[in-house]
Parts: sequence; C-alpha cells; structure tokens
Amino acid sequence: MIARLASLAVLLGGLVSSAPAKVIDMRPHWDDQTALANPHKGWYHHYLDNGLRKYLVQDDRELLDFPGMDHLYLRLAWSYLEPQEGRYRWDVMDPLIEKWTARGFGIAFRISCRETGTRPIEQQFATPKWVIDAGARGGHYYKGKRTGPEGPWEPDFDNPVYLAKLDNFLRAFAARYDGKPWLRYVDIGSIGDWGEGHTTSGSGAKYDFAQRKRHVDMHLKYFRKTPLVVTDDFVHAISDPQQRRRMHEYVVAQGIMYRDDSILVDWYVKTYYDTSTVRSPEYFDAVWRRMPTVLELQHYGMAKRIGNWQGAAGSTIARKGDGKTGADIFREAIDLLHATYIGYHGYAREWLADNPELTKELLNRCGYWYFLHSVAVPDRLVPGCPCVLQFAWQNRGVAPAYHPFALKMRLVGPEVHDFTLDSGNQKWLPDRTDDPLLWTYQLHLPSAMKAGRYQLKLKLVCPQTRRDVLLALEKDLMDAQRFYVIGEVLCGSDTLAARTE
Repeated sequence: MIARLASLAVLLGGLVSSAPAKVIDMRPHWDDQTALANPHKGWYHHYLDNGLRKYLVQDDRELLDFPGMDHLYLRLAWSYLEPQEGRYRWDVMDPLIEKWTARGFGIAFRISCRETGTRPIEQQFATPKWVIDAGARGGHYYKGKRTGPEGPWEPDFDNPVYLAKLDNFLRAFAARYDGKPWLRYVDIGSIGDWGEGHTTSGSGAKYDFAQRKRHVDMHLKYFRKTPLVVTDDFVHAISDPQQRRRMHEYVVAQGIMYRDDSILVDWYVKTYYDTSTVRSPEYFDAVWRRMPTVLELQHYGMAKRIGNWQGAAGSTIARKGDGKTGADIFREAIDLLHATYIGYHGYAREWLADNPELTKELLNRCGYWYFLHSVAVPDRLVPGCPCVLQFAWQNRGVAPAYHPFALKMRLVGPEVHDFTLDSGNQKWLPDRTDDPLLWTYQLHLPSAMKAGRYQLKLKLVCPQTRRDVLLALEKDLMDAQRFYVIGEVLCGSDTLAARTE
C-alpha cells in the first residue's frame, strides 16, 4: 500500500508545485480497543416500553456513562397520548424528551395501536377506547383466539373509522415532532402486535399490499422531514409473495428504513439459525448502502432466562452444537444487516454489567469505523501553490456514514492556517481487507505564508451535529482541540520531519 502511494505521488508531481512525496505511516498508532462514541450511529435504549415503567433507569449515569448511547426509543400505545379525541397528552413524553435531549441524546418513536397486555387499560385498549365508541371495528384476541372483554383489543387495521381517527392523530403528532433535530426516526407502528406489522399474538388476520400502503402513506403524508422505519415483519407478514415483493419495493422506493425485531427470539433461533436469526436479510441488503438499518435484540432478560444468551445446556442455541453464544449471533446479525443503530432491549445497568467489553466492541462495529492507514505529503510546502495530500482511509464498520463529514486540516508553525474540505466519507463503504481507499485532497496555500516548520493536524467533523468524528487512533495523538497530530512539514525548504513511529 505504501508503495502504491509513492507511485501516485510521482504521477502527481508534474501537476502541482507541492505533490505527495513522503508517506507517514499511521498504522503503528491505531487503537481498535477504545470505544468511539460518534455521531449518527451507536446504541439505543428502550425507554418506555409496553407502558410507562419498563426499562427505566435507577440512576441517570446508567445512560450517561453508557459507551456510545445515541438515542432513547420511546414505544407507547396511542391511547396514552390521546385518551380523549383531540385532547393530547404530550406531557407523557415531553419531560423525558426535554431532559434527555438536553444531555445530548436523540429520541426515536414507535406509537403502537395493539398491545397484548390487559393492565393498565392503555395496554388493553392501545387504540383508544373512544375510537371503538366512534364505530371502529375489531375484537378481543390473544394468540389466535377470541377472548372475552377482559382480553386485549385489536382493531381491524383497515377499518375506515380507525384509519380516519389515526390520520387525525398522526397529523397532530407530526405537527409537534416532525423535523426536530433530536428525532432520529419514527417507526410505522400502526399495524400489528406491538406495532410490528404482524398479528401472530392476536387475531392472525392478514393484510395485503393495498391495506398496508394506506398506513405507509399516512405516515409519509405527515412526516416529511423525519426518516421513517418499518420492521421486516411489516412486509413479510403479507401472505402473497408478489404483493410482499411489491410492498418491499415500495418501502425501498420511498426511502424508508428497515429494522429487525428481534434477534435471538427462540423461534427464530430454531428456524433461521443459519442466517443469525435474521429472517429477511435480502430486505436489508436492498437498503443499507443508502440508509441506516436498525437492529433490536430480543428482550435481553428473556434471552438469558431461556439460556440462549449464554448458550446454556439444553437451550435452543446450545442444541445447534457449534458452540456459539448469543453474543456471537448478535455480532453476526450486525454484520448481516449492516446495522447502524443497535439495541439490547433491556435494563442498561444489567446489560452493561454483564457485557462491558462486548458493548464497546459492538459500538465500534456498528455503522462506520474509520481507520487512517497513511498520509502522503509533499517534500515541502510552496506558498501560493496547491498542495496535494494523499490519504489512505478504511471503514472497518459494517455500514457507510449517511451524512457528510468535513475534513478539517490545520498547519501550525510560524502561523496557523486552517482548511476545511469535503472528506468524501459517504463513499467509504465497509471493508475489512488491507486495501484501503486512496483519497486526494488539495490545499490552497496562501501566497504570503511564512517559511518554517509546521505541524500537520486533522480531524473529521459532522457539520449537522457539530461533533467531532473520532478515528481509531491513539488518544495521545490528539491535541486540546481534538485534532490528530500527523507529522511535520517544512514550508520554503525541501526537508520534511514527520511522525513515523
């Protein structure tokens, strides 16, 4: 690789006054162990899940100190937010949103219309009871059977009254939250058990392409700024293969993200073990190059109880006989889905206490993870002339970054000169080979630049969040402004002093 850079430097030498000639090898300074909390990727925490008390934290530090915690995922039934028609209880969520966004976290939503609990009433009637009183049709179901009035209620998800009332709610919901800078995405959760798009724990009713498209289109109509997400179940639950394919194509065409609910569910371990419990990897393969994907682990506590996390004797995963644990499956699924956001679906304190090193490993693995192999620099800087630098980048994550990052370079010597360039990072696709991407940048040096020795420094910055993007480099290369010190170059002479160790 270093030889390739040198040959490129020779080719460029006749084009500009200061072209790459010396190569600074950054590989001795790699750090692949430190957890890097970077923008637009990382962990999320289910906060409000099946109600108002599930997966809360005892101490805020459980989330504040969690490596790479990016956002909180609020999953609530519609009935909590509109207990009476047109009277909205945004106060159920807003204090949490205000508290945690002020501390730098994002938020994501799923509003469900069918839960499987019966207490409190907001779970029994996840679609508000006033919608039923207005004429929406449905019934009480649990695991494919009708129950008495004490059972959880399920709407007919294509009922005109239900759709009209839901449309009104989504209009109000989007008017309040769409486009907020902290809002990561909104799940289309208006069909199925827990908003997952299937009715396996309810009536077992089937909904076709046209019926599901109405729900997608309602969300598209009101959420014009915030990314939308569907579960793979939303598509796969369509019985007819042609309509299922058509729904998938529609999801992709509309720029809607996919999520998988849930890795390591025992039935998926039994049925889809060869694809790391992912049932529909082809859905994710169709979108990950253009938009993020989301991975949700089975309820962590349940995976532990049935032995699948540890690979305990007698568990489904142990019976497969290849010695894997739940962590192995989780790791493989992240790779297969090219997941940018990952969740453990449990209590933060329990997860982190059990999996401190895995948490850091998977944080770096999900989304993008940038390694700088080398920087090729000129023998000397010539004031007033273009200066060409060759960078060798590698993305060892599982996905590209979906937002542009600026490359900021700084020359510090007799003077300080700053340069801001488009890094080109969105084109750095994941690659774990030893063949990095070669990227050329050109600095326009001021004609009055003073001669002398300069330190070359750099960093990546996300303009949208104003956050630095950390590289897999040793921390001791970083200065007080979080620039990485790369080496030294002489302006006005032909001598270069560069970091090589």
